[in-house]
Amino acid sequence: MSLHVGTSGWAYREWKPAFYPEGLPQDRFLTQYSGVLTACEINATFYRLQSEATVARWAEATPPDFRFAAKAHRRLTHTRALPPAEGGDAFLERFLDSLAGLGSRLGAVLLQFPPSRRRDDQALEGLLGCLPPGLPVALEFRDDSWDEPEVRERIAAAGGTVCVSETAGEVLPSLPPGPLGYVRLRAERYSDEARRGWLELLEREAAERPVYAFAKHEGIPAGDPYAGVGLAQWLVEEAGWA
Repeated sequence: MSLHVGTSGWAYREWKPAFYPEGLPQDRFLTQYSGVLTACEINATFYRLQSEATVARWAEATPPDFRFAAKAHRRLTHTRALPPAEGGDAFLERFLDSLAGLGSRLGAVLLQFPPSRRRDDQALEGLLGCLPPGLPVALEFRDDSWDEPEVRERIAAAGGTVCVSETAGEVLPSLPPGPLGYVRLRAERYSDEARRGWLELLEREAAERPVYAFAKHEGIPAGDPYAGVGLAQWLVEEAGWA
């Protein structure tokens, strides 16, 4: 089974003492985090290109089977035109080069689009065409115009998947097609029935392909097994990875 579970980011002092022990310095947070959870979605890569030294530290702090999902830089998703337009293909290459130090720990790249970006099949075709073959990517759309089977199938055919962002605390019957699955569990709280349902779905999907699941990280105290980092920890433990 290839199930990778975590949250978005790890440098949260408010997770003490329920998740991080009191007295643990912040430069040891990632090592502690990766001893409990199996993946992390990196927020910092959305805002700026990371230095080689920073990326190397992330890799060195985590075990070989740990996986990162890097949010694509906003220059790739939030500008007027998508890559390869306006030099976007060159910036995409720079962005991916900046992540090279993660090696096999780079499990996926998340392209997260703003609500203002409506469906544009030509732009999508151009973007998918400039992605390197074999790059595991998930695309998160925030406008309903993209929510169509043909969009999901086109992305899957290009080697990616549509990211599911679940906000209602409900369980889906399946994940979108593609060589990987990608879920963001963003509800404020999941019932016992819902979290059991998500665990079953994630395990079933992960028996066929790599699956990444990230619980909401902000505004939820650590230690609650029905939301946030506590939910991520519960999923890992129940899946038998702890």
